[in-house]
Amino acid sequence: MRTVPFRTDDVTHSTHSRLKSRRQALQVGGLQALGLPLAGLLQAEAVAKAAELNPRLRTKSCIFLFLYGGPSQLDTFDPKPVAPVEVRGEFQPIATSVPGTFLSEHLPQMSRLADRYSIIRSIQHNNRSHNPASGWMLTGVDPETDIDLKTPPGPDDPPALGSLAAKLSPSQTGLPSFVMLPARLYFDPGIYFRGQAAGWLGGRYDPLMIQQDPNSPTFRIDAFTQPAEITGERLLRRRDLFATLDRSLGNDQPLPASMTEFQQRALELLLSDRGRLAFDLSQEPDRIRERYGRTMFGQGCLLARRLIESGVRLVTVSDCTQAGLHEWDTHENNFSKLKGTLLPRLDQAFSALMQDLADRGLLEDTVVYLGGEFGRTPRVGQSTGSGADANGRDHWTNCFSGLMAGGLTQPGTVHGASDSIAAYPDRDRVKPEDVTATLLAAMGLNPKTIVYTTENQPKLSSNGNVIKTLLR
Repeated sequence: MRTVPFRTDDVTHSTHSRLKSRRQALQVGGLQALGLPLAGLLQAEAVAKAAELNPRLRTKSCIFLFLYGGPSQLDTFDPKPVAPVEVRGEFQPIATSVPGTFLSEHLPQMSRLADRYSIIRSIQHNNRSHNPASGWMLTGVDPETDIDLKTPPGPDDPPALGSLAAKLSPSQTGLPSFVMLPARLYFDPGIYFRGQAAGWLGGRYDPLMIQQDPNSPTFRIDAFTQPAEITGERLLRRRDLFATLDRSLGNDQPLPASMTEFQQRALELLLSDRGRLAFDLSQEPDRIRERYGRTMFGQGCLLARRLIESGVRLVTVSDCTQAGLHEWDTHENNFSKLKGTLLPRLDQAFSALMQDLADRGLLEDTVVYLGGEFGRTPRVGQSTGSGADANGRDHWTNCFSGLMAGGLTQPGTVHGASDSIAAYPDRDRVKPEDVTATLLAAMGLNPKTIVYTTENQPKLSSNGNVIKTLLR
């Protein structure tokens, strides 16, 4: 049985999270500025040195590609060519670079790269509503309701996968650990759903939310741009003023307590070019930008690669409308939407991302997941409560697909199988929490690590089971 190489400083990190304030941390001489016990520092140092010698021990990054609305499993990654026409639909299957594995004919570039990723064809849950189902896939926690909640997420909600990754292994580059783009996702206008915030982990692990179209010629990240009159020297003077105020109040902490952690991070970014350059797509050659596709999703995937390359731990890129609504919700004209827009856009962006990560030597250190919140009905025109026209497919939660690549995953495999009409798993059923656990393991993180809430309550990072056949 293969043992996944997890970080050995997870327990120390979790122990530190139980401390209610920095003043409670064990402080030894010059280590006071770090707020770490000597043993913890030495252990972290040993792990870092081991990781330099063994790349498998390094924590991986992750790009989570979310096809919001729910793509049809039959018309993408699990075609059924011998099923009746009302099941198999209008598309033909095409062979991939993995013998015996087929995809939709409208994913030709992805089919040629199938030996670089794995397909899961047996994901299942029981939630037919976009709001809670999406939250389930983005957190790996059962929402225990099939009702679209009308209240915004709160501090007691489960954290997003990116927030967990930021907690277990934060970015060491000064950039945010967790970024989401190109929009906050909504079901009803004004109410965004769970899975897009840190919940009980606390606001410090919330994502940096980029609510802009990266394909727009006016795309810029104001958070990393200061007015011309605010020079670096002026920013440093402001920081020193905060420190002086803190000392006058008897606060001997090395970092100004009057400044929030977000202010500290923003200051660090503004004093360097790293943040601005990471988000600056104009640094990319036109041929690269064209390769990804001049679409919001395509340029979002390119931006994700730049952010990962710069040290961000996890980036979520959603294929959605600019208003954050479900683009893949094909109740009507399923085949024309897929053929005309959705599949060509996906095929171009995903294949470009995979090739780019491989060419840059980043795929070994970057886990990629692609999927939606559920699938679509096996029969064209079948309704499960939300309705479908004669050429549409309704929501279907009983069996759907996802793709996984990079990091410690095993490429070129198919896990699980659906029945003859892709309605139910035929073998190796996978739950959303299993996907989350496997993604954490593929990043080199222990999904059974205990983390603590803001109320100092212990929680498992994941209640799912790692899919061992998907890991190397």
